[in-house]
Amino acid sequence: MGQKGKISVVIPLYNGEQYIETAVNSILRSDYTNMEVLIVDDGSTDRSYPICERLRQTDDRIVICRKENGGVVSARNYGVSMAAGEYLCFCDQDDILDRKCYAKQIERIESDQSDICICGVGRYTEGRISVFEQSDDACYEGEEILEQLLYPILFNGFDVPVKMGERRHYTQIWPCMFRMSFWRKYAFRFRSYVSYEDDMLVKVQALAKAGRVSTLSRTGYYWRTNLDSASYAHRYIERIAEKQQACYEDLYASLADRVSDKTILEWFQKVLHCRQYLEAVHNIASAETEKSSQIINDYYKTNIYSRRFEACIAAAGYVDKHMVKSRILLRILAKKRTMLSYYAEKILDGIQKMTLRSQVLTRMERTMKGIGTQNIRKRGSCYAAGCQKESALHHGD
Repeated sequence: MGQKGKISVVIPLYNGEQYIETAVNSILRSDYTNMEVLIVDDGSTDRSYPICERLRQTDDRIVICRKENGGVVSARNYGVSMAAGEYLCFCDQDDILDRKCYAKQIERIESDQSDICICGVGRYTEGRISVFEQSDDACYEGEEILEQLLYPILFNGFDVPVKMGERRHYTQIWPCMFRMSFWRKYAFRFRSYVSYEDDMLVKVQALAKAGRVSTLSRTGYYWRTNLDSASYAHRYIERIAEKQQACYEDLYASLADRVSDKTILEWFQKVLHCRQYLEAVHNIASAETEKSSQIINDYYKTNIYSRRFEACIAAAGYVDKHMVKSRILLRILAKKRTMLSYYAEKILDGIQKMTLRSQVLTRMERTMKGIGTQNIRKRGSCYAAGCQKESALHHGD
């Protein structure tokens, strides 16, 4: 296959000295070589920039953009504004790309003439690999995009009476390759209201606008669950209800342009609010300082019980039986057992983190969520020593 179209790969970078070299090298070693790797240094204070500069001196496909710290949303948007490719992809600073991923995605996106191509995702946790998101080799159009891709994202973990595919799909943007003309046509931009929902906002909007979407069964992207990263840090979010409402309105606007069935939109409202209730509980329960019962009760009244609670908590009865934590917490919340839900979150959150550090529990988690595990194996010390053998992940056909 000729390599005509250039890929722009945007990597937001902030204090990623531990893994950035591995991430960049996994992309540069891709079978598809016509690319630019746009590393957006978002004000790093560690050795991230010198590492990237050294890599740039050995490969002119690397472009380094430096900016003041503004967060991952601004870094991604900045990278996209600098992109000159015909295709657009995103990679996080600590993740790993399969060497055949981009070649396979371009082959499909062109043969299907699709706007987006989505590959499978693996999860890498402390020397172990498991399946995170599986897809089929397929091409979807019209209502199929909604039923097979969009609704499974919106209602993931809830057995609501909405027609949709059996595959579980997630909000992350990294497994997606976008046709740049499609991205520019709709002027997609990352935005965030609460924390880490920027992927979901763009992915939902893009799937709602897409005319055709391709999916690959191949696992092409490996997400490193770095338990010391900002994603797992506990930071209390002020005015969370206000921010959640803005996020809801943004998502609803994207859906309303494409989804005409009012019943589905109502289910979306209920499910998203239930997720936001859980997020609000986690926010207060994971605060660095212990809160008094009065503060906790006032917080629940403002941020949970005042947000369409009586109507939306009905979705608690539709939580997938395998989503144990959500199922327990929402049922407690439905009875307005405020303090019980607060302490249950503290306990269950600790158990959930423990599963990520245990091979046996990780396999149980995948099985319970309906995602089979494959090729779970220890990689010795190669990753801990700087991932010099990351090509071990780059399996053949």
